[in-house]
Amino acid sequence: MKSGLEWKNWLFLYPLLQGVGGVGWWCLLLAVPESRSLFLSEALPERVLLTFWLPDGVVFVGGSFVLAYGLWRQHCWAGPVMYFLTGGIAYVSLYCLSLSLATQGGWLGTGLMLVCLGLMMLVCLIYTGRCCGKAGDVQDHVSTDAG
Repeated sequence: MKSGLEWKNWLFLYPLLQGVGGVGWWCLLLAVPESRSLFLSEALPERVLLTFWLPDGVVFVGGSFVLAYGLWRQHCWAGPVMYFLTGGIAYVSLYCLSLSLATQGGWLGTGLMLVCLGLMMLVCLIYTGRCCGKAGDVQDHVSTDAG
C-alpha cells in the first residue's frame, strides 16, 4: 500500500482533471445547445443553467487549475485554495441538489457535482494525512525537529 507521502505526490492530478472536465463541460454546453436538456428540468429555463458560467469559470475551473499547480509545486498556499475550492463545490452541490428536489429534474448535473464534492473531500483527507495510510506511515513523514 502506498504511503500518504506517495499519494500526495500525485494529488495534483485530480484537480487538474477536474478543471479540464469543467472546460469540456462548458464547451459541450456552448457548442451543442441540445446537450443542455440533460442538465435541466422542464420547469427550469436554459438561462438558469447558463448563469453558472461565471462562478464555474472562476471557482470550479480556475480554482481547480490553481490548486493543481499549487499541489504540483508543493506551495504552502495550496491548502487554503483546496479548502476554498471544496467549500465552493459543496455550496454548488447543495444548491443543485435543492434545485433538483424542487424541480424534479437536472439530476445528471447534481450527480456530477456530488461526485466532484466527494472526490474533493477525499483529496482534502489525503492532503491532511487523514486517509489512505496508517497513522504510523503519516507520522514517519512528520519532522520531529522540536528544537
